[in-house]
Amino acid sequence: MFVGRDHELECLGEEFRRTRAGLPRLVVVEGAAGMGKTTLVHRFLGTCGTPNVLFTDGDEGETLLAYGTLIRLFGGPAGLPPQLAALGAPAPAGADGPDGLPDPLAAGAALLDVLSERQLTEPLCLIVDDVHWADAPTLRALTFCLRRLRVDRVLTILMLRDAALLPGPEGLLRLIAADSTRRLRLSGLRAPDVEAMVSGLGGGAVSQRAAARLVAHTEGVPLHLRALLEEVPLNALDDLAQPLPAPRSYAMLVLAKVARCAPAVRELVSAVSVLGLSCPLHLAARVAGVDAPLQALEQAVSEGVLLERSSSRGPVAAFAHPLIRTAVYRDLGPAHRSALHARAALVAESEQARLRHRIGAVAGPSPELAAELAELGRAQVRLGSFGSAAEHLKAAAELSGDPAPLAAEAVEALLLDGRVEEAAALTAALPERAHPAVRGYALGHLAMVRGQVEEARAQLSTAWDRAGPPESGLAARAAQQLAMLYLVRGEGRQAARWADRARSSPGYRFSIDYNRYTQLNGLGISGEIEAALAATANLPSPATASIAELDALLGRGLLRMYSDDLPGGLADLSGTVAACGERSVPFRMLAMAMLGQIEYRAGRWEDAALHTETAASVADDADQRWLSPVCHALAALVPAARGDWPLAEAHVRAAVANGGAGAGNGAGDGAVASLAHACSAAAHLAAARGDHARTVEALEPLLAVKLHDIVYEPGVVQWLDLLVDALIGLGELDRAEDRLVEVERLAGQRGRRSALATAARCRGALHAARHEVEPADAAFTTALAHSGLAGLPFDEARLRLAYGRFLRRLGRRRQAQSQLELGLGLFTRLGAVPYTDRCERELSACGLPRAESGASPLLRLTPQEQAVARLVATGMTNRQVARELVLSVKTIEYHLGNAYAKLGVSSRVALTTKIRAPMD
Repeated sequence: MFVGRDHELECLGEEFRRTRAGLPRLVVVEGAAGMGKTTLVHRFLGTCGTPNVLFTDGDEGETLLAYGTLIRLFGGPAGLPPQLAALGAPAPAGADGPDGLPDPLAAGAALLDVLSERQLTEPLCLIVDDVHWADAPTLRALTFCLRRLRVDRVLTILMLRDAALLPGPEGLLRLIAADSTRRLRLSGLRAPDVEAMVSGLGGGAVSQRAAARLVAHTEGVPLHLRALLEEVPLNALDDLAQPLPAPRSYAMLVLAKVARCAPAVRELVSAVSVLGLSCPLHLAARVAGVDAPLQALEQAVSEGVLLERSSSRGPVAAFAHPLIRTAVYRDLGPAHRSALHARAALVAESEQARLRHRIGAVAGPSPELAAELAELGRAQVRLGSFGSAAEHLKAAAELSGDPAPLAAEAVEALLLDGRVEEAAALTAALPERAHPAVRGYALGHLAMVRGQVEEARAQLSTAWDRAGPPESGLAARAAQQLAMLYLVRGEGRQAARWADRARSSPGYRFSIDYNRYTQLNGLGISGEIEAALAATANLPSPATASIAELDALLGRGLLRMYSDDLPGGLADLSGTVAACGERSVPFRMLAMAMLGQIEYRAGRWEDAALHTETAASVADDADQRWLSPVCHALAALVPAARGDWPLAEAHVRAAVANGGAGAGNGAGDGAVASLAHACSAAAHLAAARGDHARTVEALEPLLAVKLHDIVYEPGVVQWLDLLVDALIGLGELDRAEDRLVEVERLAGQRGRRSALATAARCRGALHAARHEVEPADAAFTTALAHSGLAGLPFDEARLRLAYGRFLRRLGRRRQAQSQLELGLGLFTRLGAVPYTDRCERELSACGLPRAESGASPLLRLTPQEQAVARLVATGMTNRQVARELVLSVKTIEYHLGNAYAKLGVSSRVALTTKIRAPMD
């Protein structure tokens, strides 16, 4: 029965028409239980004319079942498409819970691939009901997928009670709150709608007064209306002298139906409620102790309490609505509920289900069960299954006589799984009487992830100073967080010291931290690169590395980048990214961001853009505020140099807002690393635009930072040379001289080719501004000698542009042309359009005939179109390109179509020829 909701149906129809036109849309339908959300959406599906629907719903009893909601999207494990087949695979021998299942980000990428296939012939409607009961891995995978729909014919409808109460993930909350999302809030039915409902149910006509009474009495909730209409005669509605019955909850109506059943039927219904929203009939019969389950199910179905479904394993007993199951389950007495859970634990088909029922069976603290759950959680932490570990550690804490220590471990696992809001809620619930070290560690770790550096330092120092028994590992974990904290503060030596303390503390567990990374990077940013590299000489290849060795490889990759060993650094970091699937969300994000950084320096800008964009996106999705500024700052570099101003500006704004210059939790809170990267990104953007004043303004906050390793150590964050260039451009030569002395001093101390080339380039530019010809020429020549060995193509191109400009103004036009053409070639290969334009202007000013430049046709394309075109030119199919770039096939087709139009081609062969011709 469906009445009213004309406006909501029209809105859904409008969004579907937009989807059919190639615009992915997200609709959120909110409303209290029984308000008709599901009925509305099914009505819409019946009128929109597409059979292409994927439907799933959350289950209150299965919120801890990893990917349960996603698996139901395809009707169960047997219906999973090949891309998601791993979700239905049994766990490896000896493993518990979701061990062996894909990471949510990988599952999201696979789901994106499936949606790409499903929308090829018809627009797809993706429906998720009861989102508030969906399991966390499904929500994270769904969020990852939805954020990457661009020009896809996918209409996503999420149904939930109240979006404001949804705990996360943060990325999903941002999607729901986005301006582009259509939100429909269902309120109660009005009197005319109630009249139509009564008539449609066969009750005949009802007066306006009776309809008004019903609306006032039930607040127009359709579920309550229908329940009340089934119980109250129509003639009683108009009798004002006869009060209507007190509003009955849906649960009372359900229980009345259950009460009409025979004892064996009631016991079967109770057993099903304990086992979940649905379960195999034979399992329910064993838990209920019912000898004739088919007869019992038949009566339960006739009373409208249960539904019968079929499966390959026989009949399935299911509740028609989660509210029915909830009503039955909550009506169970404590002793009855405990006994049913105890019997369910004996027949459970998985270790996770067995433990869940054992938890439901206990009547109070159970140290034995708590210890078993805690050990299981810790084992899963060591395997990298942080999400499952967190759930088991939380359950262990609830059953323990002293919950705080285990709750703190659960907080840690949640943070490593990227579930910051859940960790915050659990931390807030820690009892005041908890040991100060336990509270300090949980609060400190949470503050670290949120970018609240000074708060984190105070809390973690308390945890270190007052740590309990050494074997608990609390001191080691506090020391490791302090090591990372000092790295964020830009104090490398302190970071290395605290990392050493963590490793030497009893109870140290290498599998959940970044110990070697913080130690090596701490040494690197404080100038002790050679000693640090010597300690990593015997590391294996990433493919065969252990978890601890991956940690060291990440650190060594950065050391090699700092010391101009770009090939070695690329090998370490790309291998680490490929092999770090079992590491925490922060570790993987950090590894991807650092890989993007070295790819930017090495001139592999397509790869750099992909990796830094992904790292920034994951940082936002997982609410990693401590790393978000760095990720966004690195993601700004390629679009800034290529003249993609909107994208670069967006990343710079995010870097500043999330912890860089001017933010309340930025440098003022000690996050010097965030400040340095944010200021550097803003300066790169201003420099690409040729805006010297804005460049100096962007770097002003760093001038107030004194003696922090990460700020002044050459090769870590590039900014001093940008400042010198801008000051020279503004004519502030004395200020430029003061800063250049510092650049030269540090470059001379370290002796690295890249730093020496940068210092010599700046010196040449300063001599040129002072019209000191011979010293300027000598400085530029020295810079070229160092640059040729450093292997930084963008830096070399900027050097040749500066030298060519100097030579042209001296009248040495042919020499200038030679340098400018070399610089133009490098800029063209990188796609650095603003710098290419400057080279072209200087070459035109030379006034000499030029050979055909052979500029790459890729320069006509946007960065996204370039990335797609390059991969297509390698022979990849659209689907392979989509998987490589983590986009939908529809988005790839969109960018490829634009590339065809701009390049004047109509086939993949012609595209490949067009791209490769200038290189041949």
